[in-house]
Amino acid sequence: MTPRPERISRADVLSAALELIDADGLDQLTMRRLGTALGADPMTAYRHFAGKSDLAAALADEFWTGLSLPSTSGVPDWRAYAHELMRAIRTELAAHSGLIPIVATHPITSPAALAVADEAIGILLGLGAPVDPTLGDLVNVLVMITVASAMGEFSAPAGSESTAAETTEAEGEHDDTEAALLSQLPHLGRIIAAGWAPSAERQFEAGIGAILHGWPFALPPTS
Repeated sequence: MTPRPERISRADVLSAALELIDADGLDQLTMRRLGTALGADPMTAYRHFAGKSDLAAALADEFWTGLSLPSTSGVPDWRAYAHELMRAIRTELAAHSGLIPIVATHPITSPAALAVADEAIGILLGLGAPVDPTLGDLVNVLVMITVASAMGEFSAPAGSESTAAETTEAEGEHDDTEAALLSQLPHLGRIIAAGWAPSAERQFEAGIGAILHGWPFALPPTS
């Protein structure tokens, strides 16, 4: 008697989809290729997802629910923790650069992903963040800046046939070429001569720090 094939789970489909996206990017992901990667019928993924858009939403959800929140050990205050949290998100996006367009275009809506966001807010409040109506806006802005920074640094350029991994390998060479070009321009060249050089990581760090320390929380009411 022929044994029944092992049932392919929702988690199996998500894992295979992530591997395909990591290797070839989102544009190359099809439900047929996914079935082949699973060693199953091309329609297998449809047993768990209505289509590619449904699958993409689930991958975004998996990204947030799988995010490990940083430890609070040694963190002096809530702003420092928020900065560490953005670094953690950026690091995770760098590890799965094919996911960046998906994460960028899918809001956090599922109960499981919202629970992670709620835990992060709770940590910030516990470290002294104000119970202010704009705190949610601040966190959302930080996440938007972080995802946009990761997309610019780690994703393959739109229209490019190279993979995200190949794009990352070429970043150092691109930075050197850009710096050489800028140094020849009359005004940007002056900034280069003063010590500036393009650095996506430094600009990310500076941007997150500026937002955190300059955010206009509501003033307490005067008596």
